[in-house]
Amino acid sequence: MNLVRFAAARLVARCGLMLLAAAAPDAGAAVVARVDGDAIGSASLAVLVRYARLTDRAASGRDVLDAVIERRLLARHALATYPVDALFPERRVAFAPDVAADERLVAVLRAVYRDETDAALTVEAARRATVARADVDADALRAALGDPARLRVEYALDDASRDRAAALVLLRYRMPGGDAGALTLADLYARQNVQGRMALHNLDVEFLDRQVDARLAALLVVDDARRRLGRTAVAELRRALADQELERALGERYGLGADLHDDSAYLAGLRARVTADDIARWYDAHRERFRRVDAVRVRHIRLADEATALRVAHALAADGSNFGELARRHSIAPDGAGGGDLGWIDASAQRDWFGALAFAQPPWRNGAPVREPVKADAPAAWEIVRVDEQRVGWHAKDSETVRYLASRDIAEQRARAAFAALRDRLRVAAKIAVAGDTAGGGE
Repeated sequence: MNLVRFAAARLVARCGLMLLAAAAPDAGAAVVARVDGDAIGSASLAVLVRYARLTDRAASGRDVLDAVIERRLLARHALATYPVDALFPERRVAFAPDVAADERLVAVLRAVYRDETDAALTVEAARRATVARADVDADALRAALGDPARLRVEYALDDASRDRAAALVLLRYRMPGGDAGALTLADLYARQNVQGRMALHNLDVEFLDRQVDARLAALLVVDDARRRLGRTAVAELRRALADQELERALGERYGLGADLHDDSAYLAGLRARVTADDIARWYDAHRERFRRVDAVRVRHIRLADEATALRVAHALAADGSNFGELARRHSIAPDGAGGGDLGWIDASAQRDWFGALAFAQPPWRNGAPVREPVKADAPAAWEIVRVDEQRVGWHAKDSETVRYLASRDIAEQRARAAFAALRDRLRVAAKIAVAGDTAGGGE
């Protein structure tokens, strides 16, 4: 058990009930941990524990606190090491990082306090919170954002349109907790992804109204949480969720995103340093990774139309015992008289559509009827394929397929190891104090 986890375990053993109790405003902001002086309070941690348990009933306060501490360290490192644009290269088309953090905060609060936030989001509550709301039409949007027919390199505001949008107040509000403010078109524009910005430039007044409603609802949720938990706890919770986004962005810099086919410069550099000896060792240790199907023994039934194909498919026994009989009775292929048996076909057959279909079919199952790939309005046959056997082999150790797959796997493994080593270094260098215990190598 690492030092952070050990200290967190001691905290939860002593104060576990405190973490799950409903906290009075700011009374629940008792500090349960500090990371280089940054406080983590019990109230914000309690919300994160409850949120984690919505999907994992076994989630513990110890594990959640450890994750919060780890993400704080990684988030600070990310911001100190990379420009925001490098961490969030998608921000030109996606939601800005601060907007994403706000949206995540509202989503977590609504999930954890579902009944309470539903009560806070009534039509009457929204009416009472609204001091004034502008009736914006398409002409007002055009005056602020410009002609929708104008050619744009990207959907963004220039200085002049930003000033006009900032002058157009859409909503003045006063929250039940006393906070008051105004929502301008510039504010709302900044909270959009590229699809939202396009809708505004296209003068979609209904979209604008929905976005104003959504922003007012979000403000009411946060106001309700501040009155329930206190401002400090809500601010800490938002930071913890922003840290999580920064951790994800930092991981993607290491090529550890959800879609590993999205290339990264870091992974590309690691792949370039993979040697032939590395690949040979990886091949020997992961030979099953390079398994391939060299040939399949196939039967098929070719039908003249979809209705017949569906009827025959329904009549097939799951074990294929009547496949040959139905082929002889219904198939329009010349081999139908022989039960549709095509014998063995090798991997080179994948170059045509039927061979690709046969190699894609799991063995020992009746395939679903598939229409031959001709124009939609052209007459087409339908095929039912069954693979009775596969002949397997392995890609050669020196093949391009092995080089590509192995180098990618090795690079990914090394990236994960590098990211784990970074995490460990940050822990050792930090001053982490948990419930009176101190862990870490900092002074």
